[in-house]
Amino acid sequence: MWAEFRGLKIAVDARVLVFLNDEPYAEVVATPLELEYLALGLLYTRGIIDGLGQIKRLEVKGTEVRAYVDSPRSGGGILREYEDCAGSAEPAGLARRAADGARDMNYVEIAVRLAPEFSKFTMPSTEPQLAMHTSALYLSGRWLVAHDTSRHSSVLKLVGKALELGGSYDDAVAFTTGRLSADMVVALARLGMPVAVSLRGPLYSALTAACRYGAAVVANVRGRGFVQLCP
Repeated sequence: MWAEFRGLKIAVDARVLVFLNDEPYAEVVATPLELEYLALGLLYTRGIIDGLGQIKRLEVKGTEVRAYVDSPRSGGGILREYEDCAGSAEPAGLARRAADGARDMNYVEIAVRLAPEFSKFTMPSTEPQLAMHTSALYLSGRWLVAHDTSRHSSVLKLVGKALELGGSYDDAVAFTTGRLSADMVVALARLGMPVAVSLRGPLYSALTAACRYGAAVVANVRGRGFVQLCP
């Protein structure tokens, strides 16, 4: 979504309210498109749901999403995720430990090989004027892609799309244009993805979360290129 200003395409960001069974649950900054995937990704990442079978229905109206869920885990007070980097790491008891995930593989080699393909889906290649992040997963020769002004929300939308698609992601490779942070690593680990690759440098919260849950993090470190930081 974009607005035109002086002949330029300007990416739209907004505060999105997510309601859980008609109670306020979360306030998230996101591009107000594909909000059903944002809500699915958020609820799954936070452990409110364990799968799509618990979703009775989703209603999207403007910048509000109402999720009606069977037997949700307690949501607590409203979450405000404006640009949450480390604070969301702790539904991480829900993240799958990747002893069976991040196997003894050369993920740097995989990142170098797949990064040019991933770049074709990013905004510089598709809509150069739009300041938006892109997150994607690669599995069995196919890409699943999500865009958002927030790197955090782009990952949540990606998780929501992956849930809808179904299947196992134990062999998937995740990419993002944004700096990886703990909440993003946990969201991807919740799906069972063994590795996350960032086109930017790493954040310490991402490193500690990845090492804790046995996931692999590959970051594009300035002056070094792609470096595997964990495990």
